[in-house]
Amino acid sequence: MHRHNTVLKIVFYEILYNLDLIDSIPPWYLDAELKSYYENERAHAFWDVLLYADHVEVRANRIDRIDTRVVDHMEKTVILLEMSCPWSNNKETKSAEKFEKYAPLRLEQKRQFLGYEVKQFNIIIDVLGGYSEELERTMIALTGSRRKEVLLKMQKARLSSTLNIARHFKVMF
Repeated sequence: MHRHNTVLKIVFYEILYNLDLIDSIPPWYLDAELKSYYENERAHAFWDVLLYADHVEVRANRIDRIDTRVVDHMEKTVILLEMSCPWSNNKETKSAEKFEKYAPLRLEQKRQFLGYEVKQFNIIIDVLGGYSEELERTMIALTGSRRKEVLLKMQKARLSSTLNIARHFKVMF
C-alpha cells in the first residue's frame, strides 16, 4: 500500500496545487503526510475517504472507497482517481477491471452532483515503472504541460519503492 500511495500522492499533490488547495508541492521522495480532506471555495478533495451511497446499487456492490476524489465546483467536474501497480503484462486488464468495478460509484457521483461531469482516471504504473499511452493522455488531462515531469517523478517513486523491497527481501530456507 505504501508503494501505491507514494506514486498516487505525486498526482494528487499536483491537482491540489492547481486548485489552490495547497501552497506548494513537496518533493516526491519525502514522506509528506496527506490530510484526508482539503477544501476551499472552488473545490473539495478527498484522499482515501469512504463514500456514503444514497442508492442501493453502490451499497449492494460494496463499493464504498476510491483512492481519491476531487470535486471542482468551478469546472463542474468530479474527478475519481484509482491507482494500481500490477505486473508488467497486466496493465491493460487492470485498467478495464477498475472501470468496471467503479461504474456504480460513478453513477452515484452523477446523482449526487447533478450537472457535473464525472471522470474516472486510472493511474496504472507497472512494477518497473512502465506505463501505457492511456496514462500519458490521463496525465495531460490532469497536469497539462507538466505531464512529463510528473510522469518522471511517478516512475522514480515506483522504482525506488520496488528497489527498497528488493533490498529488504530475505529468502528463508
